[in-house]
Amino acid sequence: MPVDRIDQRLLARLQENNQRTVRDLAIDVGISAPTCLRRMRRLRRQGFIRADVALVDAKKLGYAVTAFVEISLERTSGAALHAFENRMAKHRQVLTCCEISGDVDYLIAVIARDLEDFADFARVHLGSDRNVRAYRSQLVMRHVKNEHQVPL
Repeated sequence: MPVDRIDQRLLARLQENNQRTVRDLAIDVGISAPTCLRRMRRLRRQGFIRADVALVDAKKLGYAVTAFVEISLERTSGAALHAFENRMAKHRQVLTCCEISGDVDYLIAVIARDLEDFADFARVHLGSDRNVRAYRSQLVMRHVKNEHQVPL
């Protein structure tokens, strides 16, 4: 079932602050609280809402380095891709792993405590992987925009 304007408004409000009460959200969106709760449950069930999370400041927790890493693999068979994706998905420093088009196979976002920590990550998890043909790192100098809200 596609989302309607009310669902879109509800999703927008939840992206801004998912800690608001159902009653407050319902008033803001212009529906009753029971209807709001039913819509929220449906949106979760249908996968429009994937998770309720807190956005944590990595820098305040000691992760001073963010890097985007382009990765090219030797073998791109289904099993090789699956194995690489599983390794990246399990690694806590990897925030994002995307299979991409073009000259490289994957783009990952990695956080590290410092440059030495990032170098250790690259050496252990990329440099020693026999299926990684090449990788290129680009260090973030400053976050200009780092939002997670989907436009509605």
